[in-house]
Amino acid sequence: MDTSLARKLDGMKRWRDGLLGDLAAAGEARLTWRPGGTAWSALDTVQHLVLVEEGVVGYARKKLLGPPQPDGGLPGRLRFALFVAAMRSPLRFRAPVPQVLPKETVPLARLQERWTEGGAALRALLEGLGEEREQALFFRHPVAGPLGPAETVAFLHEHGRHHEAILRRAWASPGAPAA
Repeated sequence: MDTSLARKLDGMKRWRDGLLGDLAAAGEARLTWRPGGTAWSALDTVQHLVLVEEGVVGYARKKLLGPPQPDGGLPGRLRFALFVAAMRSPLRFRAPVPQVLPKETVPLARLQERWTEGGAALRALLEGLGEEREQALFFRHPVAGPLGPAETVAFLHEHGRHHEAILRRAWASPGAPAA
């Protein structure tokens, strides 16, 4: 794995650990509060992020069993740049596949374990990539399209930060439980 990708993974891990620390200090009322009574709670949001990362790892494992396939190339990188711009906006989007929707309330400690395991599995996959796979398809996002390893890590980080921003805005809104 090249040093740039390793730095991205390290940055994503620091971000994840920081978010999980903030959530652990938030208290049960904040973790389970649903803005408007129906929106995702903080626990739902973390479960979604865990499900996405687990799905990415599962998809990548399958792709690595076969020969390398091209990533999206230049058109794919342009589409991904637009996707990242949308993720950085305050807009909200529906999850593109039902497999990543929260299904039940899971305790934060269990979500933290799963997210840590998912991050370790992702790192192990990326560390095991040969040079021929550095620009090959690693994950196909339903909207962003085919992503190489670096774009996949960037997607996971941007996606997480997108949801963190939504969560922090909700916690700052009137009616949110106090910290």
